[in-house]
Amino acid sequence: MTLEILNNRKVEIKNLVLLTLRNYGNPFVPVEIGNIIRKMNNIKLITYSSQMKKYHISYEKMILSAETKDSYAVWDRKQRYCIYYNDMDSNIIQSHRVRWNLAHELGHIVLQHHQYCNSDRLFRNSLDDNTYYYLEKEADYFAQLILVPHVVLSEFKISSIDQLKTLCKISRNAAKYRFQDYQKWKSSHINIQDEYDQQLFQYYYNFLFKRHCQTCGATLIQRYGDYCQICGKKTLQWGNGNMFYPQLKTYTSGKLIVCPNCGNQETNILGEYCQICGCHLVNRCNDLNCQCNYPLLTNARYCPICGGSTSFYNQYFLKDWYDDPDSMDVNDVSFYIPLYSR
Repeated sequence: MTLEILNNRKVEIKNLVLLTLRNYGNPFVPVEIGNIIRKMNNIKLITYSSQMKKYHISYEKMILSAETKDSYAVWDRKQRYCIYYNDMDSNIIQSHRVRWNLAHELGHIVLQHHQYCNSDRLFRNSLDDNTYYYLEKEADYFAQLILVPHVVLSEFKISSIDQLKTLCKISRNAAKYRFQDYQKWKSSHINIQDEYDQQLFQYYYNFLFKRHCQTCGATLIQRYGDYCQICGKKTLQWGNGNMFYPQLKTYTSGKLIVCPNCGNQETNILGEYCQICGCHLVNRCNDLNCQCNYPLLTNARYCPICGGSTSFYNQYFLKDWYDDPDSMDVNDVSFYIPLYSR
């Protein structure tokens, strides 16, 4: 009977997944598992085809030598590893099973299974069944955490196996089991997320909430509201835009360092207004009945919640978006919005 992964061990694995993503990953899905591994200096990726060419052997002999059709990892006992993986089987490649194979082997390495077994390779016939299947279960748990982040599925409202398969680029068979796990996770995370989910949410925050305005071309990181903060239109879609609209310099409080109206530079005092000319130096929605109760971006002409004009726009600190002489066409520009609760 295979042992279950204890909760404290699951926490350890989750922390190692977070560490791996932060050190080597890019915060978007599908996770580029191959690039993550390539960034790790102590791991080398080696294809079956390169080994066949190097040793002048057939595919059949390669599979016999590897003792697996998928992948395996080898430890040199000096903290260096090689991951050998099948790049010849079209079913493995086209179904994206290869991505799971790589994540699985990375799991063995990050979780130090080779050291635990004191073995350069985790041969099935060299381990007792309980140990072998338990280590496989841990490696699969690592793979599912890194390839299928539940917080991303939740924000993108994934509701089917096919949607999960497409978003995460995993095989349909893997997607079927991961969708079951996701449904269980949803039922236990209706009103609360654990610490791991919260940290993963922050890691993917900009990816989850990047918005592209089809009217003015801006890219915003906007969690709440349907209105574009630059042009005020309800034409936001998920993705990257191509226009950059510069912001004004502020203190961490959101208050302008220099008053655009009178040039006052001594603005780091209590209150939100310029003590010289009385201008409002924190950009806020002008609608007092709006639920938007936090400082807006300094380039925001409109409130993302109600679509009303902002204090900076009304005071002529900002030109109309189509007349802004400092706007630029770029490939991918993101603006950071702090996370505020509703």
